[in-house]
Amino acid sequence: MSTFTPKQGAYHLTERELHFGYSFLPGFLFVALMWLVSLLSYLTGANLGFLGVLPRSFFGLIGVFFAPLIHGDLLHLLSNTFPLLLLSGFILYMHRNVAVKVMVLVYLLSGLLTWLIGRQSYHIGASGVVYGLAGFLLFNGFLRQNRGAMAVSLAILFLYSGLFYGLFPNDEGVSWEGHISGLVAGLVAAIAYGEGNPEPQDKPLEPSLVQRHMSNTMGPHYQHLHIHYQVRQPSRSGSYTYKYIPPAAVAETPTKKQGIPSKEREPTEQAL
Repeated sequence: MSTFTPKQGAYHLTERELHFGYSFLPGFLFVALMWLVSLLSYLTGANLGFLGVLPRSFFGLIGVFFAPLIHGDLLHLLSNTFPLLLLSGFILYMHRNVAVKVMVLVYLLSGLLTWLIGRQSYHIGASGVVYGLAGFLLFNGFLRQNRGAMAVSLAILFLYSGLFYGLFPNDEGVSWEGHISGLVAGLVAAIAYGEGNPEPQDKPLEPSLVQRHMSNTMGPHYQHLHIHYQVRQPSRSGSYTYKYIPPAAVAETPTKKQGIPSKEREPTEQAL
């Protein structure tokens, strides 16, 4: 929660709010680079289409690195700007530990898959990266069965449901192969770097377990033996440790039977 000090007139942001704001900075810088490349291409009249992905061509591999920066027109650039900014910010905010790995994997794998399955044409634009980031957030929720991640997945389905129309070859000028490649890259990233696994909740045994056993090894007077189990706290592996503490058995000495008093001997007959 943010705080405001009237005396100093300063507004202090918490660490969480600062992290949320900084999460959108890398995406903003990448989007700014895309706009800069498009602006330079427009001002100079240069056609940078040759920097796209040309499938199954050795020199076409250069497009794996540069194709997301090249766009055909202003509409193409705008359609990728806002999804890139939002999706990258959400991933950096919610998955800060693996966000860089996810983005690098999606960026490279989407281009490589397009190079493998694409048509013999130059594929340009950051649409594959957009589909990859959306696919990561979508598949991560359903694979991990986590409430927070699933809520994000449903939000992605609601906000970007129109993206699924781009998975089919409806328009000749749209690289649907790049869209499919990006979605597959997002699935791979969700399997490899997905977070939000629910911790297994194993129900431990009762800590005060007392069980009565019958034993026939201690004689007829001590046939009943009480065994006390002390169950330790379960570890993450789910194994349990039992400790057996037998009670101190005190042997009772049987009472000595009292001797039966013997009858007094009859007096002998007196001599006559």
